[in-house]
Amino acid sequence: MNFTKLDRYLDQLVFLHGIPFCDVAVMQDGKSIYRHGAGFTDMEHTKPVAGNELMWLYSTSKVITCFAAMRLIGEGKLSLADPVSKYIPSFANITVRQPDGSVRPAKNIITVEHLFTMTGGLSYNFTSPLFNEARENLYGTVRYVSEFPKEPLAFEPGTDYRYSLCHDVLAAVVEVVSGMRFSEYLKTYFFNPLGIENIGFHPTEEQKKRFAGAFWYNSGTLDHTEHPCESNYDFNPNYESGGGGMFASVDEYIKIISAAACGGKAPDGYRIFDEKCIPMMQVNRLCPKALNHFVTYRFHGYGWGLCGRVHTNPAVSDSLSPAGEFGWDGAAATYALIDTENRLAFFFGTQMFGGTYLYAVGHQKTRNLIYECLKQ
Repeated sequence: MNFTKLDRYLDQLVFLHGIPFCDVAVMQDGKSIYRHGAGFTDMEHTKPVAGNELMWLYSTSKVITCFAAMRLIGEGKLSLADPVSKYIPSFANITVRQPDGSVRPAKNIITVEHLFTMTGGLSYNFTSPLFNEARENLYGTVRYVSEFPKEPLAFEPGTDYRYSLCHDVLAAVVEVVSGMRFSEYLKTYFFNPLGIENIGFHPTEEQKKRFAGAFWYNSGTLDHTEHPCESNYDFNPNYESGGGGMFASVDEYIKIISAAACGGKAPDGYRIFDEKCIPMMQVNRLCPKALNHFVTYRFHGYGWGLCGRVHTNPAVSDSLSPAGEFGWDGAAATYALIDTENRLAFFFGTQMFGGTYLYAVGHQKTRNLIYECLKQ
């Protein structure tokens, strides 16, 4: 394997495309085969990437949340067909907003599968009074999401796709089924067994000192400005957002997705979930209408499964990864890939908002270069 072309491209992201920094790791068969950092984690360019920085994962948190729920499914404690109201009773009373603005009771129930697939009709509305209420009253995870049915859904569950707080509700379901706080469940069954310490929802003061700086990317001028290194999801000490609230380092995060790429098994034999869960995550689960709303400008040849995007058609995607590859990205341009055919995991770490270049070009180019280099 010769990763020279990949090294060169990641360096060019910084020097030619104005990306502040990137920290990239690739593991295969549970072993590190590539690690490269480029750029600086501060505006003054005094802190080159060291490789141990902490970063907000934002929506790449969703991958871990889906794994947590899949573990319960593999154990037979949770089913995709279960009504969400079985675990969070307030979801028995859901309404749907109509095109004319009126509201009526929903005809369909919201199931656990709808939470996985973002087809529950929920929103991502941080201007909602429910958000302020949860922040001011220090609501925990289950308490906060129990309030969601107070607002009408955007569509009948299962009939369309809308990126939303569905995975926050999924984390609450994990809490109810397991009888454990979400963070404790993750620590017990994922983080501790994998030897991961600096990962979580609410960083300590000491951990905050280890965070990489955050930036806003200016697509036209190919430069960046400083951005507050804060998370909207860390809004009270009791709430743990499964959809976007975690932080970690690149080295720690990739241990989790590497175990998934190896059939759910870590190098020491520990299982994060049953191997039978893998095929369940490798198929598109969106109806045609929902799929059209998901694909937009950057997911041709992909669908949405039980853990974010899933590769369905290499002839259309122009991706060198195999069909069945899956994963997701985050608001600050992190990117996770799980490839069980090659037992390969890839994580792209950065803290860059407004990162249209990375979403549209950079992540895909990096992914394809990894596969090119593997063949050399």
